[in-house]
Amino acid sequence: PVPELGISLYSAEELCYYIYHYVFLLEPDFVDEELLEFIGTGLGLSGLEAKIRRWIAEEADLSQVLYMILQDVHYYNETELAAFRAQLEWLKKARPSERAKKKADYLLGTRKYEAAIRAYDQIEAGEPDGGMTREFMGALYHNKGMACIGLFDGPRALSCLEQAYENLEQESLLKEIFLLCQMEPELELPSAMKTAVSAEQQMKWKEEYEIFCTHLRYSGNAKEVGALWETDSIRRKAGIQRLLKTWKQEYREMTRV
Repeated sequence: PVPELGISLYSAEELCYYIYHYVFLLEPDFVDEELLEFIGTGLGLSGLEAKIRRWIAEEADLSQVLYMILQDVHYYNETELAAFRAQLEWLKKARPSERAKKKADYLLGTRKYEAAIRAYDQIEAGEPDGGMTREFMGALYHNKGMACIGLFDGPRALSCLEQAYENLEQESLLKEIFLLCQMEPELELPSAMKTAVSAEQQMKWKEEYEIFCTHLRYSGNAKEVGALWETDSIRRKAGIQRLLKTWKQEYREMTRV
């Protein structure tokens, strides 16, 4: 159903988990003959297969069918089903660009970087709609930049982050640009950054970067940092800031005369 993820399903529980967690990736053709045969024959749920076929014949939309599958299998409780319904409602109201970005962001979150970049590119090249605000495009360029970093494409990542900053004008983006240029010395720090960020601030960021690299190289923190990348972006940033605070304190104590 979604080749980019390379997921194979073997049970009704796995099907429900797949629908629940990847609903933003599902296209209208998700419920096809292959899926119906899998449900009826592979899972032995002929009653559910027949019900889906009746719903399709009555031209029910995809969201109704997906919700009905989750209800019939009883894998999720009422609270979880309510959360899923809220996602379906968002999908109905969202503009095409917003739905497409959700899909791209899901691909980024599962480290399918090439597929995510293709999805972001399609949004950029597509027909503009009311959802493509400066904030939306800034977030798109930022996330596309993160996907490029995942592919070790520094020059393209730098270009994306610059575009993100042009739209959002957030200091956090300047820091990400600065750190990217530290990680990839062949990249030149954009001239706009040199004027937008004081030399003192750049020195502070450089110190953070050097402390971070030193601890990864000479301590057992690599596993802890790796675990942070498995979390969502909010927990990841908070966790990295927590580590940096601890490491800075250690660094200052070691270098104190």
